[in-house]
Amino acid sequence: MRKGDPRPFFEEFSKLTQARFGLLSELPRGFQGYKRCFAFEHSKSFYGIGGQRGTALVSISGEGCALVPGWSALAAYFREELRGRITRWDGAVDDYEGLHSVDWAVEQYRGEGFTNRGRRPSSSLKGDWLEEVAGKSFYVGRKENGKLMRIYEKGKQLGEKDSPWVRWELELHNVDRRIDWDVLLEPGRYVAGAYPCTAWVHADACRVKTLRKTDRISYDHLVHHARISVGRLVNTMVERNGGDAQKVVADLRRPGVPKRLELTERLGLRGEKKK
Repeated sequence: MRKGDPRPFFEEFSKLTQARFGLLSELPRGFQGYKRCFAFEHSKSFYGIGGQRGTALVSISGEGCALVPGWSALAAYFREELRGRITRWDGAVDDYEGLHSVDWAVEQYRGEGFTNRGRRPSSSLKGDWLEEVAGKSFYVGRKENGKLMRIYEKGKQLGEKDSPWVRWELELHNVDRRIDWDVLLEPGRYVAGAYPCTAWVHADACRVKTLRKTDRISYDHLVHHARISVGRLVNTMVERNGGDAQKVVADLRRPGVPKRLELTERLGLRGEKKK
């Protein structure tokens, strides 16, 4: 691989991911200490080169992870051909019914649920703890120490006020630890083993179900706010066009998909309507 040439990496990466990330374009600025930064067309993922000791950096977002058709081949490429290492990994599991709520996590913290080897990590509260409408979050640990757990009300974050959906999200950094490549293959197992109280986590977390639920809540949220912002205008347009709703739709339509729905539309994972 020629030093400073992103093409060999891009060609192999695109082959392993079925070109789902789209094209690679250079940005006018560097990225996390790397002199040159390239952005993928889809997913807010990046490739940086020009780092210390001739290293490169691949940063794949959560949206990008959903585009990977199979992690085994990609992990082998990173580990064996590029001789890479994981410097940060974020793994999440979803409790759709809210059986392990944010409040439950706080209770566990007050007990021994987050205590490892006799030590209790630091904690902090964020979000809407007074009105409990926009969603609240509980943080355990510090990223500076290499391990941070976020427990937050994902459904409310997306805009569904009565959603019980809670997300448990583990962030690991290679600070005084080696992050094994198996985290890409069995993420649920690593979240389950993070603390005593996360033993409830199942290793077979369903990414497709999560994407469908995200799509459904995002769609409903967008429709709700569209009704507030332009609902009266649409009503007036229908009346002025003699009840011809198709004419109104034709006048208002624009090509494309809202950013919040781009990923699920591209993957064909539309959520079912709320019953």
